[in-house]
Amino acid sequence: MRLQSFFCCLSESSIALLQEAKVTNTYSSHSMLFIEGQKPSGVYILCQGKVKLSTCSEDGKIVILHVAGPGEVLGLSAVVSETAYEVSAEVIETCQVNFVSSRDLLRLMRSHSDISMAVVKHLSRQYHDAYHQIRSLGLSNSVADKLAILLLEWCEREFPGSDSARLKITFTQEEIADMIGTSRETVSRLFKDFRERKLISVKGSELLVHDQKCLKAAIGHLRRTRPAL
Repeated sequence: MRLQSFFCCLSESSIALLQEAKVTNTYSSHSMLFIEGQKPSGVYILCQGKVKLSTCSEDGKIVILHVAGPGEVLGLSAVVSETAYEVSAEVIETCQVNFVSSRDLLRLMRSHSDISMAVVKHLSRQYHDAYHQIRSLGLSNSVADKLAILLLEWCEREFPGSDSARLKITFTQEEIADMIGTSRETVSRLFKDFRERKLISVKGSELLVHDQKCLKAAIGHLRRTRPAL
């Protein structure tokens, strides 16, 4: 995991210091690591499992912003800026997490430049991912395009460079709707339309994208589908 995580560019001595500072815990599904608006207690370095990051409007509408995987550091921007957590972090599947308190992380950043640089790089990567997500979804001409883009992002993360991809879907249609800003009914209609177009197959919790290139090529033409909003 070190090759693709927060630790990849750290010296052995810095890694040893972080190892001393961390506390390792296991969290079951639906556990909350932190809640939007809370004062940050520290960062959560995800070793195994997946965590859903979401935000909630004043009227109770939930938007899922990101699904974090192994190697990601959660709560980092709040700790560095010393502001409240911007999102809520809910465990999707059993996770192993290393926790480093705000005080320890800030102390190590002040005394070790490679840790500070790792923090900067990780925050920059989070910014880039957020920009890419906003650009992709914001410039999409239809909800169908947004769903296709979301599926392609999952394919790239799980099976980079592969023509087809067999995904295990751990989200409900309601949650997928929250990710692309639509209704559960629309997501259900879109999945049916994608199956009829032979772009995907669905069996239980498994979703097969037959050809990523075909799904990508369909973006921009899927607007012809007119699901109920």
